[in-house]
Amino acid sequence: MHRAIREFLESKLQALEEAHSKGATGGDLPGRIVFWPPPKDALEAKLHGLLEGLYVAGKIKDREASDWHSRFRSVLATPGDPGTVGYVVGPIPDDVRARYEPWLNDATMTAIEPDIPARHYDNGLLALTRVELYPLGLSLHWRLDLSKDAQTMIQQARRGLKESPPDLLEFHLTRTFLPSIEAMTMSDATATAFALLDMDSNFVGEDQIRALTRLTPRPELPAQLTVAWGGRTFAFSLDAPNSID
Repeated sequence: MHRAIREFLESKLQALEEAHSKGATGGDLPGRIVFWPPPKDALEAKLHGLLEGLYVAGKIKDREASDWHSRFRSVLATPGDPGTVGYVVGPIPDDVRARYEPWLNDATMTAIEPDIPARHYDNGLLALTRVELYPLGLSLHWRLDLSKDAQTMIQQARRGLKESPPDLLEFHLTRTFLPSIEAMTMSDATATAFALLDMDSNFVGEDQIRALTRLTPRPELPAQLTVAWGGRTFAFSLDAPNSID
């Protein structure tokens, strides 16, 4: 663990030296765990660094780090911030807490498996396999069938990072080979402003990565939706079920 922490700090130091040599100031340093949206000020950047350090030290897991990031951002929010609900003082309101907690399967209002061909992506074939509607938003299920070159690179990375904790390695590799979460947008005919809440990702065997992204708010049905991710677009429709609260 001391080695992992030392390597983490050395990577930060190297990135800082490179930025300083180029005359860059105030930029963000590459991290082991990526939070979205990025920090809007120095205070939030310090909180990101605190969470990243605890994660690298093995004191918290990626889901815990993501949850704490969401809670910090909710408290620091001001009107108009992406992915937030306004300024909050004191205990987090129930509606904000519920938004970031896991959505239970029995709360699914409707679900489809869109008949959309997989799109060619840098590291393989990217497919949107399932869409689930919940009271608070949408869950999008993804599959990335890795190309042979990508599989080879992952095998090499596993050998080179074999001392890393398994959960950290899976988090790092899946996020590296999937499109950036910053590159995902969703739109509908009513110009609703959708916000990405979070993403989970994992390997399935040696040749596939699966991911789950959650976006809010819930669109009004029926809806024609278009998701763009990594420069690829996926269009589908959702019809209103027999009854919606």
